[in-house]
Amino acid sequence: MTLSIDTLVGCTQDVFEMMVSRELTFRGPIEGSAAQPNANVVGTVGFAGVESGLVAFLSSLDGAREIAGAMLGMSPADVDGDMPDAIGEVSNMIAGSFRTKMTELGYPWVISIPTVTVGLDFFTTYPSDVNRVLCPFQMGEHEVFVELILTTH
Repeated sequence: MTLSIDTLVGCTQDVFEMMVSRELTFRGPIEGSAAQPNANVVGTVGFAGVESGLVAFLSSLDGAREIAGAMLGMSPADVDGDMPDAIGEVSNMIAGSFRTKMTELGYPWVISIPTVTVGLDFFTTYPSDVNRVLCPFQMGEHEVFVELILTTH
């Protein structure tokens, strides 16, 4: 799992540097079900192959608006209905890059289309038979997260 996390962290930082023009500082992985980030925006992309699971991107509304604004060349305050699409694209790029790198390492996967959930009062739960690792990052004043969820067989 360490190799997967290192690869996912690198892919996330690369996507943000290239597509969002933001530097992410990784703060170390958090393993297990106790990790519940404070997030109002969640983008998920499922994958299947030798292993299956999903990659999730999580952010606050303000962080998601900053990301969308940076991608679209506009002020975060002017980002409206485009924010879910931008977060879906970021989630897709992270998962796609991760899939490509893992395939090169011998883990061929296919990925799903991204799904984005935006809200003020929700949380995400998973079955007990999954392995979860949450990767927190600092992006300026905002905290963003990428989570890897693997099913256990």
